[in-house]
Formats: sequence, C-alpha cells, structure tokens
Amino acid sequence: MGNEPSIWSILRYSSTFPREEAALTIFFGYAAERRSATETIRTAAIRIGEESGVTPVLWEDMLVDGTVVISEVLRAIDDAEMCIFDLTDQTENVLFEAGYAVARAKPVWLTFDSTVSKAKASWKELALLNVIGYTAYRNSNDLAEQFANVNPLATLAPIYDALIEPSLDEGIVRDSLLYCLTFEPFEASNRLSLFLNSRRDRGLNMKVSDPRESTLDPLTWFAPNILKSAGVLVHFAGPHRNRASLHNRRHAFVAGMAYGFDVPILMLAEGEYTAPFDYQSLLYKYETAEECVAIARNWLDSLAYEEINWSSPRGSHRSSLSGIRFGEHVAENELLDLPDYFVETAAFESVVSARDTLFVGHRGTGKTANATQAFNQVSANKTNLAVLIKPPGFEFAGLFAVIAKLPEAQKDYFLDSLWRFVIQTEIAASVLARIESKSVYVPHEDAEEQFLSYTKSVSFDLRSDMSIRVEQALNHLVATLNPIQDTAEATRNLINEAFHANTLAELRGHLGPLLKDKKRVAVFVDNLDKGWEKGADFRLVARLIIGLLTARGQLVRDFEKQDFWRDRIKLSLAIFLRSDIFDYLQKEAREPDKLPIATITWRDPETLLGVIENRFTAGDTKDRALRLLWENYFCQEVEGVPTRAYITSVVLPRPRDIVYFCNEAVGRAIDRHHSRVEPADFLSAEETYSQYAYEALLVENGITIPEMEDALLGFLDSPEIITREEIFASFNTAGLSSETHEYVLKKLVSVSFLGLEIRHGVFTYPDVGSSMKKAYAQAAKIFASPEQQRFRINRAFHAFLGITRNGNIDRPT
Repeated sequence: MGNEPSIWSILRYSSTFPREEAALTIFFGYAAERRSATETIRTAAIRIGEESGVTPVLWEDMLVDGTVVISEVLRAIDDAEMCIFDLTDQTENVLFEAGYAVARAKPVWLTFDSTVSKAKASWKELALLNVIGYTAYRNSNDLAEQFANVNPLATLAPIYDALIEPSLDEGIVRDSLLYCLTFEPFEASNRLSLFLNSRRDRGLNMKVSDPRESTLDPLTWFAPNILKSAGVLVHFAGPHRNRASLHNRRHAFVAGMAYGFDVPILMLAEGEYTAPFDYQSLLYKYETAEECVAIARNWLDSLAYEEINWSSPRGSHRSSLSGIRFGEHVAENELLDLPDYFVETAAFESVVSARDTLFVGHRGTGKTANATQAFNQVSANKTNLAVLIKPPGFEFAGLFAVIAKLPEAQKDYFLDSLWRFVIQTEIAASVLARIESKSVYVPHEDAEEQFLSYTKSVSFDLRSDMSIRVEQALNHLVATLNPIQDTAEATRNLINEAFHANTLAELRGHLGPLLKDKKRVAVFVDNLDKGWEKGADFRLVARLIIGLLTARGQLVRDFEKQDFWRDRIKLSLAIFLRSDIFDYLQKEAREPDKLPIATITWRDPETLLGVIENRFTAGDTKDRALRLLWENYFCQEVEGVPTRAYITSVVLPRPRDIVYFCNEAVGRAIDRHHSRVEPADFLSAEETYSQYAYEALLVENGITIPEMEDALLGFLDSPEIITREEIFASFNTAGLSSETHEYVLKKLVSVSFLGLEIRHGVFTYPDVGSSMKKAYAQAAKIFASPEQQRFRINRAFHAFLGITRNGNIDRPT
C-alpha cells in the first residue's frame, strides 16, 4: 500500500471526477466457511449484477494459485461503487474489509441470513455496527429482490459522509496513540499495557479502548480517535482466551478502519492466533511477553507525530450537532481535559478534605476522576504534598508467586511491610522530585542536602518507577528465602531486609524536617481492582488490600509521632475501591479496619445531569449557553416524558453511563442528518447503551460469580416487576444450583440490576453498607411471605434483555 495515493486524494478524486472509462462495480465480502453460504451470495451477486447493470466483484475471483492477494482485494474495494458485506458468519476477514470500506468512504450494505439461528444474536453481540444497520434475507432470490426494492446504489450514503465526517473537529492533528487491548490481561497483554502506561507517564498522549473498562466503544468514538492518532496498536488474543472471539472481531473492524485511513497500524497476536488472509502480512505474532513488548517498542519509536490539517476533506454537510461533545466516558482517556468540566460533589469534597477514608463506588462512578482531581487540587497548594499511587505499576503475578512461598503466619506481615515500603518510598520520591525541580540558583537547605546524600547511599533508586523498586525487593526475597528450613523469625528478618526496614526508619528521620511544616501530606491510592481478574486467587488479592488498610493505620500513627529523631508529619491516606471488591473484603477480613467508609454515588438526578451540562458548556464552541442543550439540541420529550427525566431513568446513575448514552444519542442524530437529537435517536441509543451496561455488569461481577451471565440471561423476556419466587424459577431454568440462589439474588440487588420494593409500588436500588440493610428491612415488612417479595429490573438492561415494561418511566429511589 506504500505506493498508493493517500486516502484523501482518493476521496477527492472519487467525488470530483466521474469514472466513465471504467465499469461500475459492487464488491462482495463474505465468509468462506460454509459452501452453502458462498453459493447463496454468489448466486445473488450474479442476479444483482444482471439487473442493475453493475459488475459484481467477489473476492474468490482474485485467487492466484489458491492464494488471495490482499492488495487486489483492497484495490477492488477502492474501485467499487459500493460494497456488500455478508455477516452471517462473522469472520475477521470480512470485518476488516468492512472497516476498510467505511474508512474509504464507500457506501456499505450489510446483510445476514436470517435462517441461520445464530446470525441475529451474533449481530447483536457485535453491536459495533448497529449504527449502520443490516438487511436480513432467507435465500439468494430474497437478497436480490431486497436489493432491487431498496436500490442502495442510488439511495445508500457512505457511513463516512453520514456519520464520521460530520462528527470530526474542524482540524485534525495526529498527536496520540490509540491502543486496543485484549479483554483478559494475560502475561503478554499485561506487560504490553505496563510498557505503554510507562510511556504515557512520560508524556505519550494515549487513548485506550479497554473492553474491561469500556465494554463497548461505539463507531463514533473509534473513527475520530483513529484519525487523531499517529498510530493504532491492536492486540488480538488467542482463541483460548475468554471472550476472545467477540473482541477480536471488533478489533478486526477497527484495524480495517485504521488501515483505510492510512494511519500507521501495528497488529499483535499470540502465537495461537490464526491470522485471516486480509491482514496476515500486516500482523506480528509473538511467542513470549518479552517479544511482544519488544515489537511494540520498536514500532512505537518509529512513529511520527504530525500536525496535519484535514479539515472537511470531502466537503460534506456538517450537522449542527457536529460540535457537541460530552467528552470521554472513561476517565483515563480524558485526564488532561477533565479539570474543564469536572463536577465537584459532596463525595469529592470528602476526598479533598477527609483525613483517612476508604471511598467505595461501582465501576464508572468516578473513583479515578475523583482521585485524580483531588490529587491535582491538593498538590496545587504548595503548602501540601500530594502523592498518587496506582498499584498496577508492579506485576501482581510475580507478587503472588512470592507470597505463595512464604509461611502462612508471615504472609500478613509481608503485605504490611510491602505497603509501608511502597507508600514511604513514593512519598520520598515526590520529595526528591520537588527538590531537584528547584532552580540551580536556589541553594539547598541543610535538610535537603542531607536527604540528597541519603538517597545516594540507599540500595533502591527513588528516581525509578515504583514497580522497579518492588521488583528488586521481591527478587532479593526469592533469592534468599527457604521456607522449609527458615524459622518464622528468620523469615521475618528476610522480609525486613528485602523491604529495607532499617533504611526506611532512617528515611522517616530525613522526611521529618522536610515535611513537618506541610499542612498535609496526602496519599491517594487508586486502581486496586487491576489485580481483581478472572482466575486470580481472590482471597489472596483481598489479603493484599487488607494489608494496605493495616499499613495505613500503622503509617499514620508513626507519622504522628515526634521525638528526638523524627518530626511529626500530617499524613492522610484516601483509598479508592470498587464496591464488589469491598463487599468481598467484608467477608474475608477477620477484623476489618476501622477506616471510615464513604460511598461515591450519583443518586440526585440533577447532579448527574450536571455531568453532561458541564461538558456541554466546556465544549469547543465558546460562550455556549446551557439552555441551548435542552432547547435547541435535545428534543423536549421522549415517550411523553421530559427529556431530562427520561435520560436519568434509562441510565445507571454513574458519570460514565450518562456520558456514553448522550454521546451515542448525538451520534445517532448526526447519522440521520437531524438538526437536534430526536426521540427516535434517544431510543436507538438506549438499545446500544443497554448492551454496554449489560457487558459492563458482567466484566465487573462475572469475575467472582461464574454464574452471573447465566443468571442474567435467565431474565430474557421477563416482566419488569418480578417476584422472588419467579426469580428463583428463572435461576433454575438457567441451571443455577439452589444453594447459590440467595447469594446471586443479593448480588444482583447490590449491583443495581434489581431494585427492592420497600413500599407498595416504590422500588429502591440501594448502595452497599447501611442503606442496603435498611432497604432489606423495609422490604421484609410489606410481604408476609418472602417468596412474594417483589423486585424491579433496572431499565438500563431492558432493551438488551427484552424486558416488558409496565408503561411508566420514573426515577426509582
């Protein structure tokens, strides 16, 4: 492809000059797995060509000595008047070609055989192409007749023109990296992410499509971010990995788009991955994690970050909604822009001011956003020192391997020592960075000089990443530990030696004079869920987090002390934890730490709407009045309900969800050339959002409850309001053992899938803690028999599961 013209010259040429000298063609893309399927498409293609006067081009006709030449396939797509892709059997070949055709601004007609039982379910699961739509057929005659009736040659507009180009910024600069990672963080995937995150820490502008964080990034998110990228890195998992098939198919489409946009792309895959012919020459397979990272490093170093203005390349109509942006729904992808529209809630005030608090919230409630903004606000005050710790900097697998070798009695001591080492050295690293950032013309104070001398004498490097310091400590412990021969005292001494207990005591003395005048030394610990993955030893991960809570108490007490060798330091630790992990900790902790608990919730609809309102007014258009959002850009009602009430009724009360939903609604309106978001756009967006919410629920809770997916699918086509007896019957149908029924039911309540009826006709979706206990107590009073107790399925999941609603839309408590 290197000698071919750029995409923009192709687009301009194709839209400016008629191609009278060449016959018009339609490219057909389809899977070759089933001969009956290929026969259907070939027969329909011949008839379509005869009746329309356009030449059909099938990829099978491009076989050379039994091999498909990919350059010929892509050239055929470039030359085609339109493309038809059959997705009955969703192969990565066809999806790559479809993505390429969309990027090349080709009209794309998607089809599938409705007589194949899995076809519609596979389409719904893929979800990425919902905005394009599909045509279902039963045989070749049916397909040809539908083509004749619809006449897509005359009526079908390119998705690029209809959806992508109108949503682009006026100017596009390739200044970032787009990284599409695997669903499971297996060894190579984890190491690759750690490597790229280290580059991001050094200034790399990186956007991440993480199926564990954002289960379903829409096409309207991918296209602009691809075009803003200096490179796109797509990681394919081997077929034996969990959910590999779904996410590899989505990745294939994204890879095709990137290739069609002429954006440099690196496709990496495990050795077991079978590369489709369309991109087997573009894909690098690796056998080891080290090889995976090495390939990525070499490619990343070759990228050129350009400043190219691609303003309105096709000159197509721009929608009045084109400038509407609600930002990224994943906080990690918008940390630079977040201060412009961050909503300060009571929870945030607690984060900033609290002295030792565990902040608990569901995925998407803003834990990372609160941690990051609190860190920025506290550190902006030069009388404070703020430290942000993200444990994924070190590898959990190596850590747990060391723990496994320790005597049981020493494991808790090891975890306590680990966290004290991490927190104290991170504080020291921040102090060192501040000292070294001072102007060379400003002399160091005596305490600073003594601290600098200390840093040169210790065996760990405070200038290196936290992960390196931890890895060195673990390596030392592994090299010297012999749990069979060593006594408990000897093992404890080895742990102290590995984590430099004596050196840390000396460090405590040096920190006193440097920090005693600080109003506050605030440590924020986030991302504790990164070790909470499928296949992990959850009891061990729980002990790791409990070790942090224990170490916190000891460190705070130690920093409060003042005597002849140390000064008092005002230390506070704020720890951010996912609700499902906290729930598990409560069961595992023998003596839970007395740390005050604060939940991050968005139960007030007006506060939740403030998330999108702030993002709207902080958009690219200056002096944008908030009333324009509700009066000009959004319709007034949806299904007879005011739009504001409708939005808060269909999404889970979390910033991530409302941002995702509103972005999707705007995208649907742009696709349909609407000047504002109409009711049909909202309802269409609700369908996509519902699948997003469902997949997010599985990712967050399917880890510790293997039966979660079966339990959820047991609610297919259920009524909105359902009794306990009916729920248990659905569990039986789904194959859940009766012993798990009560536990799974309580879990579904705790994750807001089910609401409890606390008064007749009034349902609540309680949070963990005291509100949950109160809700259960209220529910127990209104029914004589527990089997008659009623629950309500949250509307967020209605569209995906086909739930029958009772006709009213409200905002449950």
